[in-house]
Amino acid sequence: MKGNSWTITDGNGMTHQLSIKVKSFGGPEITVDSNTYKVKSSNWLVNVIDYSVDFPGANCHIVMLGGKARLAVNGTYNDDQTPYEPVANTPTWIWVLVALSIIGGWFFGGIIFAAIGAAFSTVYISASLEKKNSKVIIMFVIFAVLCAIWFGVQFALKLNGVL
Repeated sequence: MKGNSWTITDGNGMTHQLSIKVKSFGGPEITVDSNTYKVKSSNWLVNVIDYSVDFPGANCHIVMLGGKARLAVNGTYNDDQTPYEPVANTPTWIWVLVALSIIGGWFFGGIIFAAIGAAFSTVYISASLEKKNSKVIIMFVIFAVLCAIWFGVQFALKLNGVL
């Protein structure tokens, strides 16, 4: 079980404890001042959570993308002071790459490459939610090159009668 916790002070000077924990089974749990809430990810492959908590003078958002959790208070993330932006849905073109990676991986390299495609897919989704589209494209090209190399090696071995 891994988790993150924060202490914030609201506009009335009261301190509040916020935390998020991801359990092996059962999904993420958010705790606000000893009250625990089960939350569901908006994505079935990667944890994508944007949970809002309002205190007097403090609007808080607990945001989790993949395994990284962050807290935004009054529109600014605590860790790096960047502005908070609501978590967007995963774009359709990312789901096309996910399908190509998993199904194409299965076609070119069997179960092993389907699993590698699924692992790469988690990177596609996380990077797209962080608005790093160039990282998505680079990772997809790397996966495609790995599939092509594997397919070429298999083809050459069959051609030479080794397989």
